[in-house]
Amino acid sequence: MARSELRADEGFDTFYERHWRRVYGICMTYMKNPADAEDCTEDVFVKVLTGNYEFTDELHEIKWLTVTAANLCKDRLRHWWNGKVSPIDEAAEIPAENSDSEYDDVISALRSLPEKHREVILMYYYTGLSTEEIALRLRVPASTARNRLRDARNKLKDILENDDL
Repeated sequence: MARSELRADEGFDTFYERHWRRVYGICMTYMKNPADAEDCTEDVFVKVLTGNYEFTDELHEIKWLTVTAANLCKDRLRHWWNGKVSPIDEAAEIPAENSDSEYDDVISALRSLPEKHREVILMYYYTGLSTEEIALRLRVPASTARNRLRDARNKLKDILENDDL
């Protein structure tokens, strides 16, 4: 297999530029808050920078970054402090720069899904994991992973079709 593109001759900046949008998007679907999503994105890349990780190819990088971002966000959401504070951003939603309304609709629909459905969508479509690989990571039977993916697709379809009406 080809060696990772995170090499000494290219540097971290190239790696970061190649992947930051994807990692931020994943963090945003979990955190639902730009500031928290930025913090989590930064933490993922700090982990890469301070760790001694070797990636076999770009797909391996994407899978690792996606799973790491999701896990980091879930850990942060489970933290006891989240129950004690209310986000200041609840007062007003700040529109994203250069927002694409169709893309925003999909992201909003994805955010509205229950975590178990959002998780399989991210793993399947963003990391390219098979349902068998998803089942292993979630420690559920493969049929459960397939059913969750089917249910998530149906819910997304319903949400997006109802928004158009």
